[in-house]
Amino acid sequence: MDRSRLSRAIKGAIAATAVSSSFFATLSFAQEVEEVVVTGTRIQRATDATSATPISVFDAAALEASGQTTLEDFLQEVPSMTGGQLGSSVNNGNPGLATVSLRGLGSSRTLILLNGRRLSSSGPSTGVVDLNTIPTTAIERVEILRDGASTIYGSDAIAGVVNIITKKNFEGAEAFFDAGTSQENDGQEYLAAWTFGAASDDGDGHVMLNVQYTRRHDIFQGDRKFSDCPLFESGGSVLCGGSSYTVPPRFFSDSFPGGPILDANTGQIRPFNPAGDAFNYAEVSYLITPQEVVTFYGFGDKDLWDWENFTTFGTFGEILYANRQSDQLLAPEGTFFQPTVPATNPGNPTGEDAIILRRLVETGGRSFNQDLSMWRGVVGFDGEICNEWTWDISYNYARWIDSQIDRGRANPGRFTTLLDPALCAADEDCAAAASEAGVTAWDPFRPGTFTQPLQDYALVVNSPVEKATLNSLQVNLVGDFYDWSIPWASEDPAWAVGYERRRERTEITVDGAASLGQIYFVSGVDWGGSYDVDEFYGEVRLPIIDGREWADLLAAELSFRYSDYDTIGSDTTWAGVLEYAPLEQLRFRGTYAEGFRAPGLDDLFLPPTQSAETYTDPCVNYGSSGNSVLRDNCAADGLPPNFELGNSQATGLFGGNENLKAEESESWTLGIVWTPTFVSDLSFSVDYFDISVDNAIGTFNTNTIVSNCYNSPDFSSPSCALITGAGAVGLTSLPTSPRRDQSGTIAGQLLNAQNISTFETSGVDLGAEYSQDLGPGVFTFTGNATWLDEWKFQASEFEPEVDLSGYYGVDPVTTRIAAFPEWKLYTSFGYEYDCWSTNVIVRMEGEVEDIDPRDVDLATRVDSTWYTDFNFRYFRWENVTLSGGIRNVWNQQPPYVTNYDDMNTLPLNYDTVGRFYYGRVAFSF
Repeated sequence: MDRSRLSRAIKGAIAATAVSSSFFATLSFAQEVEEVVVTGTRIQRATDATSATPISVFDAAALEASGQTTLEDFLQEVPSMTGGQLGSSVNNGNPGLATVSLRGLGSSRTLILLNGRRLSSSGPSTGVVDLNTIPTTAIERVEILRDGASTIYGSDAIAGVVNIITKKNFEGAEAFFDAGTSQENDGQEYLAAWTFGAASDDGDGHVMLNVQYTRRHDIFQGDRKFSDCPLFESGGSVLCGGSSYTVPPRFFSDSFPGGPILDANTGQIRPFNPAGDAFNYAEVSYLITPQEVVTFYGFGDKDLWDWENFTTFGTFGEILYANRQSDQLLAPEGTFFQPTVPATNPGNPTGEDAIILRRLVETGGRSFNQDLSMWRGVVGFDGEICNEWTWDISYNYARWIDSQIDRGRANPGRFTTLLDPALCAADEDCAAAASEAGVTAWDPFRPGTFTQPLQDYALVVNSPVEKATLNSLQVNLVGDFYDWSIPWASEDPAWAVGYERRRERTEITVDGAASLGQIYFVSGVDWGGSYDVDEFYGEVRLPIIDGREWADLLAAELSFRYSDYDTIGSDTTWAGVLEYAPLEQLRFRGTYAEGFRAPGLDDLFLPPTQSAETYTDPCVNYGSSGNSVLRDNCAADGLPPNFELGNSQATGLFGGNENLKAEESESWTLGIVWTPTFVSDLSFSVDYFDISVDNAIGTFNTNTIVSNCYNSPDFSSPSCALITGAGAVGLTSLPTSPRRDQSGTIAGQLLNAQNISTFETSGVDLGAEYSQDLGPGVFTFTGNATWLDEWKFQASEFEPEVDLSGYYGVDPVTTRIAAFPEWKLYTSFGYEYDCWSTNVIVRMEGEVEDIDPRDVDLATRVDSTWYTDFNFRYFRWENVTLSGGIRNVWNQQPPYVTNYDDMNTLPLNYDTVGRFYYGRVAFSF
């Protein structure tokens, strides 16, 4: 390697990264520079420093200094990650997954790789990788490519790539033991790990093994003051509330249309009071979900032989096994299916048929348990041809099996039988349960009546199994143009070509009771699907000028990928890179990339599945509306002019669509890297990014469907055909309307996936690094930040475009309420001397406001939220290192907002645990 190339490799040490230092992979000036492959290209180059695309590189020291035992918690703090991301703080609707979302575009548009190759999808969620399955102690570094990379890696890399690199060359042995607990002595975290590595005597082979165990204990929402009761606002005050499905239950009948309750103390019927009668579902729900994860990872390589004048020949292999046992706990089941209590029920105080909204508090709660096993194996061969071209061929197989058990689920048919004395007497099992309980039918109007015999009869266990498999064959060839080069450049042009054959398959087997329609809100249809894709790619790097005055480096890169799916057909994407360094200390870089995401197997083949969708009903108080069409349609539904809605969730049906097309994207980046010579070890980087996604897969919003329908003369809008009514979702229809259930709520709206949405996001990534001798030791500073200029989403052409930058609101990717702050910051201040070092990490989530507040809302703004973490390491002894620290030193509490997601706050963005203490002891041999 000539001196100018080595100089650029060293001077560009920050060019590929937003920040560096001990928190990030850095290049030692005493080391020999060797050719490596960087995320975002398959062309070898002198260290990751010469990459022209924006890449953040985090090493194992960064993960340790953060005090996090899971990769999820560490990566979600990176400023380029924003919006809704699943993890330990998501209890409702998350089957134990841990994900990241680059640019807030979703985990399915953020490609996760392990050593440059794909991992298994998380069951039916194609392209979504569970970070819990990756052992943190086996990680050497994490490379985050903050740019589209579909030409290099194919589908799902619209927002970028997270490439996890393991300690493949590790030699020796090391053991870790971690323990931590919150200030409230709950949510304990434990980690134990062992890593071994060895090389052959002649250095032509290597093996590395890692075994890791982690455990996280639960925290209940009732264990924190900010979340111990679901809050609501009324009359300018914040009150403790909850669900209207409560006990004693609300009920509706001809004589009592307002939904009163039977007072448990007086035995009298009285109006329902949300402040005192609503069910507090928070007390028995998790704030932090528990899990146990065991992983085994191994890697090995061996040089087999050298065919003289042809090629070297080596082999390599990789294996990963992970078992995750996790669970979520929600409030007890409610009678969401709105059963009718006949007038003949002995406990019915109305003397007429009544619909009940009751919480089955006697059951203790609904538990959701997962027992996941994931296997992944890679085997391959590689070599270097005598002309210095390199080649490799590999086969990657991964399998995901998640056996789930959900307890406390309702069988609607059996509840109907149990509530009717005549039906119960005619059913042998019901009669036996009622006899054992000492009743003729269940009395739901009074607490404590749903006894164990009745539970055994009316409740069922749901035990579905989710499976997914990945098969991938890759062939890559990297070379140059022999003696041809551009006259003004000392570096030779290079190219890479390759082929990939990939197949993914998913299979969902539902519980037997679900297949018989006996479990409420659970699909009873087995389903599955697969896709096959053949892909060809090519890329070329052309150094044009280097080592000249005002042109220390000028180079261009071009790449393409052709993909042919058996589900959606073929497509070709292109990308280009240009870098220019007028001086060694100043570099400009720009990229353009086309991208695509093939529809996932769930997008294509998911059968109709029920979903409770929050919506605004246009018929509420329609009598005061000036819209005559709306008034006529609402009246035609048999609704009174002063119609009020007790339940704002419409039960709809969402599912896949085999006619979907690929999502398409364009992304631009333009950056500057400055490493001034007048101050040593100082660097800055600024990168502008712009990403647009067209034909994004989404569904029509329930609000849009309902509004279009009810504002069309005589229900003439095509949207009306999408409202199929209560019968389609197993509810009782309102006699006067084919579109509403008994309570007057819209029901049966069809929400199938379609290519109707768009995303646009842009902003600036900032990075800085500084290192300086200070006193007897060394001071280091690293920092990176992201300024989010815009984050626009349009659900369909019928809906307005929404810009969430600087706001919180419904994340269209996860459908949960999440924050998209304009500014997100992560900095580290370090000092090392003799046998100890310390780091102080300062993190910040910028201020946000409610995207759609009401005038009466009391909490619609969240100020910038700052967190401080502290870490300390002591390494006096040769083979023992002690470390520890505090996360969230100042015990910053999550903010209360009126329009919250869960826990009265935004748990997808803010720390809900509080101050957390941890320690580690590490042994090396």
